[in-house]
Order: sequence, then C-alpha cells, then structure tokens
Amino acid sequence: MKKVSILLCMFFTMFIFASCSGNTETPEQATTNALNAVKSLNKQEAEKYFTYSDLIKENSSKEDLLENEETLKLMLKNLNFKILSSDVKNDSAVVKAEITSIDMKPILGEYISQAFSTAMSNAFVQDENNSEDDEMEQIFIDLLKNEDNKLLTSVVDVKLTKVEGVWKLDMDESLKDAIFGGLISSTEGFGGGNKLNEINNYIVGDLWNEGFCDIDSYLKIGKNSVGKTMDIDLTLTQLDESMSKKPEYDTYINGLEDEKYSNLKMIWGKLSSEIDRLYGLIKAKKPTANASDYEFDTGLFSQYLNAFSDEISKLDE
Repeated sequence: MKKVSILLCMFFTMFIFASCSGNTETPEQATTNALNAVKSLNKQEAEKYFTYSDLIKENSSKEDLLENEETLKLMLKNLNFKILSSDVKNDSAVVKAEITSIDMKPILGEYISQAFSTAMSNAFVQDENNSEDDEMEQIFIDLLKNEDNKLLTSVVDVKLTKVEGVWKLDMDESLKDAIFGGLISSTEGFGGGNKLNEINNYIVGDLWNEGFCDIDSYLKIGKNSVGKTMDIDLTLTQLDESMSKKPEYDTYINGLEDEKYSNLKMIWGKLSSEIDRLYGLIKAKKPTANASDYEFDTGLFSQYLNAFSDEISKLDE
C-alpha cells in the first residue's frame, strides 16, 4: 500500500511539473510567437508579448501611408526570421534573431521620386474628383507589389523581460527597423537625416511648393497652386527668407570632392542657376495677379529639380 501511495505521489508530482512546464514559454518561444503574430497582423496575439501600438500606430489615416492595413500586409508578406541564440539571466533575456523583410530603402527612394513627379504634374490641375492622397497611396502600394523587390536581412538582439510569468518583448527601434526592412533608418535619411536630403527638401518645399509654384499660379489665375486666395506679399517675404539659406547649400555641394558626386554637382549647377534666374525676375518686377505678359517659365526648374532628386535617390541606394 505504501509503495502504491509513493507511486501515485510521484505520478502527480510529475504531472503537475509537466503541466507547469508546458505553460511556461522560453524567451525563444515568446520571440517566435510574437514575430509570427506581427507577420499575420494578429493584434490580439501580439498584445501578449508587447504593446501593439508600439509597433503599429492605431487610428490610421490616408495621410500616413504606413498606417494603411493593405500596405502593412504587403510590407510584412516576406517577413521571415531565425532564432540564433538566447541568453537568460533571471527575469531578463536577450534573444539573437536573424530577421528578413522587404528592403524599404530603394522603395522609399522610388516613391519619393514618383510622388514628386505626380505632385508637379498636378500642380495646376484642379480636379475635385481626383484625390492626390489616393494617387500617392496607390504609387506606394504598386511599388510594394513589385515581385523584384529586394530583401534585407538584419541580425538584432531582442530584449525580453519576464512580467508576471510572461516574457515581454521590448519593441525598440532596432527591432522595428528590422521587421520593416530598414524603414525607420531609411525614413530618417529621406526625411532630412543627411545634408543632401535636407537640401532636396528645401528646394521642393521652401522654394517650389511655397514659392515659385504658387507665384506661377498667381501670375496665371490670380490664386495659389490649389486655387485658393493668396497673399503675394507674404509669399515674397517668405521666399526672401528661404533664399537667404541658399548660399550655404551652394558652398556645401560645390565642396563635395568624391567622384561619385560629379553628376550631382553638374545638375546642381544648372538647378542653382535656374533658381537664381527665377528669383531675379521676381525681385526685378513684383508679380501681379493674372499678369499674362509676365515671363515666368518654370519648365527648366522642374526638369533640373527632378534630375536632382533622382540623383540623390541613386546615391542613397
């Protein structure tokens, strides 16, 4: 009888131990399950391991292409990973993982180039039935669907902390960047993370969108480029301020010595001269509404700016 009791006790002890062990994920298992949840956009499952909004913002809008569910699915369709190793110390762990996803850098470069060309084409077209936001979104989706898109593989340290018996992932910048194929680091670069992109943004935004484009429209139709009332004096004052930055950018680009910048410098020489020419016309004679006799041709400016933006995209690849 005593032997039977001992055997039953051992059986129940082993059963309880096995049950408890079966409910406890290792850091490697938690990382695997979390990344699988990301790939399938399973918010409920992902929330077990990290705060979902830390990875993907909610309340998506058309203004942010990266928050659209269709684009997210396309960006994550090639997401794959391999667990390489793990290091566990009490309630902290680091899992080394190899993560492969679509390479976003060339896609963003091409998107910026196409989006800019679209914006330039639509500058004087007032079509209430055609949303520019929808056009931009479709450009991005089409680029993501390209079967020839490259993949990017990164090795990252996934940091985990045990909270109430559950391993939680730290969704830090390096992990997010790996999941989205270098999206974060690429966005920083295209958003002005280096001097050339800063200059490109300056030309597109300060000189074109808020300057020459609106002035050209004002001369033709008496309104800005989107058909709204325009204060020409304010626009000219802002343009003066923007032009005061140009000598710094001239000096920077002319000082680039590496041979890889030779084509960029050639294009900049043409673009810079055209900027000065257009600005000189404005300073010599103040633009007035509906001035059909005012010679203000922005064709060369647009051509040179497109070439300049394309060259920067090539250098970023």
